[in-house]
Amino acid sequence: MELMGLTIIVILIILGILFAIKFVILKKPPETKASFTRSQMTSNLGMAILQSTSKNCKGTDVTELMTDCAQWIETGGLISCEDGRNSCRYVNETVAWILNSTLVQWKVKYYVSAGTSKNPKDPKVFEFSNLKCKDNQPGNSELFFLPTDRGVMTVKIFICS
Repeated sequence: MELMGLTIIVILIILGILFAIKFVILKKPPETKASFTRSQMTSNLGMAILQSTSKNCKGTDVTELMTDCAQWIETGGLISCEDGRNSCRYVNETVAWILNSTLVQWKVKYYVSAGTSKNPKDPKVFEFSNLKCKDNQPGNSELFFLPTDRGVMTVKIFICS
């Protein structure tokens, strides 16, 4: 009889441990943490892009290159870099490199764009997207604004959920 009681106690302890594993250890992280992480990622990425300086373009700030590109988008920008690239090409290649070095390697879905017009048919300074992420899906976005002679340029960083 004592053996039977001991067996029942052991079974109850094992069931308790299994419930603890199921509900405590294997619990998914709350959405609040994931949303906060995406929010911080969008903000930090935008700041990293805007505060970068060029390596092969006389040390010009990427913000200045983006502004030049937005103002002279038809010609590719007036600033010419040491390697012959104009400001629009340099900005596009630099932003692509930043995205490929970070979000693509981390397998994060994103949509990043910059332009001075709300008309989708007007040319953008740059526009990148991966894994079919668009800015009308659930996720977190951050907007950055830069003044230009053509109006305010909006840089949009969007991380899909």
